[in-house]
Amino acid sequence: MARARLAIAAASLTLAAGSLALAPTATAAEQAPTGGCWNWGCEGKNPAAYCGGDARTVDSLRLGGRNGALLELRYSPSCEAIWARLSDAAFDEINAKAGDAKVVRNGSGKDYWCQVPVNGSSCYTEMLADHNMTAYAWGDYDTSIHYYKGRTGSY
Repeated sequence: MARARLAIAAASLTLAAGSLALAPTATAAEQAPTGGCWNWGCEGKNPAAYCGGDARTVDSLRLGGRNGALLELRYSPSCEAIWARLSDAAFDEINAKAGDAKVVRNGSGKDYWCQVPVNGSSCYTEMLADHNMTAYAWGDYDTSIHYYKGRTGSY
């Protein structure tokens, strides 16, 4: 009788352990953002410090053709935040204006802006919350011979 109870107890423990191993795990969407902020909590923050880990470019364009400055609209799925980045935008500080990038939320018009520093070639804006909203990147680039400006599509 004691052996039968021991066998039943052992079988129960085995089943319990097996069901624990089969318990569902959290999906990536349920996990905390990689950068420690989400949506409105990311508003105005530095994307490199908070949400750069899973960032991707959702739209881009070259200001000035194939060799011009690259304007990108960047998005972090885990943070649900968006920002603009301008790169390959070195400029002649005597004869040209520094390149600018701006991320603009559709609807409210809220934006953040950055400017390429002297002796630099890139900049990125602070982030806008992007959950159930759209935004676009705007930029300009001056080669001292030509002035280019443009915007990405909305995302």
